[in-house]
Amino acid sequence: MTRSTFAGFTTARLAMAASQRSLDVTGQNIANINTVGYTKQQVDLVSLNLRGGDVYSSNPSSKIGYGVETTSVSQIRDPFLDVQYRNQVAKVGTADARQEVLDQLGDVFDETDKDALKTALSELSSSLDKLSANANSSEFDSIVRSRCQVLMNYIHQKNADLKSTRDETISGLEKTTLPKVNSLLSDIGELNDAIYKSQMLGNPALEMMDQRNTKLDELAGYVPISVSYKEVNIADGAKYNYPVVKLNGTNGTTYNLTAGDHGENFASLSIKVEDGTVKINLIPASDFPAYADVSALKTDITDKLREGTLKGTLDMLNKSGELDNPSSDYRGIGYYEKSFDSFVQSFAKTFNKLNINTVPYTGITNAPSKGAPTEMVGDGAKKVEYSYNFENAKGNFLNHEIVNINGQSYTFGDGSGGTIALGNTMEDSLKNLASKIPNTTFDVKGISMAGAWEYKDKKLTWSSTAPLATGQSIGENSIRATASKDIDNLTYSANPLNIKNYDLFKTSDGSSIFTASNIKISDDWMNSSIHIIASHDPKAGTTASDNITLMIKALTDSREFTYEYNYTDYAGNPKSGSTSFYNGSFSQCYSNMENMQGIDSSSNTAILNNHISVLSETSNNKDAVSGVSLDEEGINLMQFQRSFSAAARLMTTLDQALDTLINSTGMVGR
Repeated sequence: MTRSTFAGFTTARLAMAASQRSLDVTGQNIANINTVGYTKQQVDLVSLNLRGGDVYSSNPSSKIGYGVETTSVSQIRDPFLDVQYRNQVAKVGTADARQEVLDQLGDVFDETDKDALKTALSELSSSLDKLSANANSSEFDSIVRSRCQVLMNYIHQKNADLKSTRDETISGLEKTTLPKVNSLLSDIGELNDAIYKSQMLGNPALEMMDQRNTKLDELAGYVPISVSYKEVNIADGAKYNYPVVKLNGTNGTTYNLTAGDHGENFASLSIKVEDGTVKINLIPASDFPAYADVSALKTDITDKLREGTLKGTLDMLNKSGELDNPSSDYRGIGYYEKSFDSFVQSFAKTFNKLNINTVPYTGITNAPSKGAPTEMVGDGAKKVEYSYNFENAKGNFLNHEIVNINGQSYTFGDGSGGTIALGNTMEDSLKNLASKIPNTTFDVKGISMAGAWEYKDKKLTWSSTAPLATGQSIGENSIRATASKDIDNLTYSANPLNIKNYDLFKTSDGSSIFTASNIKISDDWMNSSIHIIASHDPKAGTTASDNITLMIKALTDSREFTYEYNYTDYAGNPKSGSTSFYNGSFSQCYSNMENMQGIDSSSNTAILNNHISVLSETSNNKDAVSGVSLDEEGINLMQFQRSFSAAARLMTTLDQALDTLINSTGMVGR
């Protein structure tokens, strides 16, 4: 084959161009050595060969290439390391999210301060001991009450701190984490679209691909993802590979995070708090146009997340470990809330049970039984009065208690169903009673006189409608029910179920279940209408204090702490049960919560550090392949500079050879 005389110049020119392009790319790498997410670039070179045979070629023939061809500029990446990195960063995200909440719980159960809950328990025991030596003393009883109030304050503060931890975690998930994930998904979709349009115009868009890979790596920390590439034909044989991003759920389930013709559509996440459980919903990416309503695609992925920040956060919000029914695999905030509530429940019930009063209690003491008329002499203006005097009565009526007046019964209650509404005081209750007694006709010295009832001046009084005639006098026996019958005595029946409640602790919301949020000192104890019962033995003297001794012992005795739960089974039937989680004293139970938090935090820290170590190693391996090294780039500079110089020297040599051929060949002998 005849080779062009000037073919060597083409070879030299292409070599110089390839070296120049390689130097340019090396400079680009050096310039971006500190750019986050930048991937090292290289010039892709191929040897330029003959395109085919020639009918005029000779045989044998020595065919020589035409130099080097620059096909493209590409990134140096290892797909396996990308997968390994994204899998590992998801594990770091899980452990890191858990640790963030565990650190907050550590602040809640920090007992380094001497004035803390266990100290309050110890001081309560000391005050009970002093009350034991001064049984039935109102002064020492108030000291015990004050110590209990301090304990209540600590309990309420711990509860507020736990609630704050939960609220802040939910708020962070709702206002920071999910918007960040949705922003990453949106950015990835927009970058897919921008890269596609750029490559259609012949631009490799390597820098935008770096941005997309950085977004994908960041997204992998929040949710477990897999990335595969789908090929799309652009035009004239040109192809575009866009990433198909999927969320890898449990049991092999996957959800599309990108979709569309070239990955421009993206998924979105939302949060829902329902019955104390935080749920994450996903609307997966689809091929529907952007304006389409895809809300019907929404699915709950709360239990589908395997790793990532969302998984770790949801574990802390939704799981309570062994206190779940059935038990779950991690102790989150719920474990500490439930165990602390159980601690409070056991404390309140124990002391209320010890202070129970077994003596029936009548709501009103010293209630009058007989009424009496107001003695007077008529002047034509005065009205006849008949009264029941409650001046010496104390207390208040209780629910279901009955008062009989002149043969008519009246039952106290909430005011419904014909009952008399109980007032806050005895006076209020009697006013309500007077308003319900119908007008009554009595026999006044042989004359029937109608009248109405009212409560005034501590008396329940019947007053005649008409005044007493002038000159008539009213004495002790002047008023009767009828001419032949005396007015019945007022009778008061105390309900046998009404026993004076000596509960030291009550719930602020009226619930029968004590929690750290609703426990309080009972109003009766606060206003000193009840006290700590020193002894239940009716024959014991005033100095007996055996019951107080039992209270002191109850603080240090070992007991079983259980969490009581209620739930609805799959058939819709209500179920209840309890789970035992500790045996020990009150102080030991609280210490167990502290220790459990410390163990959980220490264990998770070890796991987190291990994952970070593996991630760091993977990142180093990734950087070794994709990162920019000044040493390597320095070597490349010298290599490509020498290559350029050699190509230039080749062109000079070829020029000299051509000069010899043209100007010197055949000149000898002239």
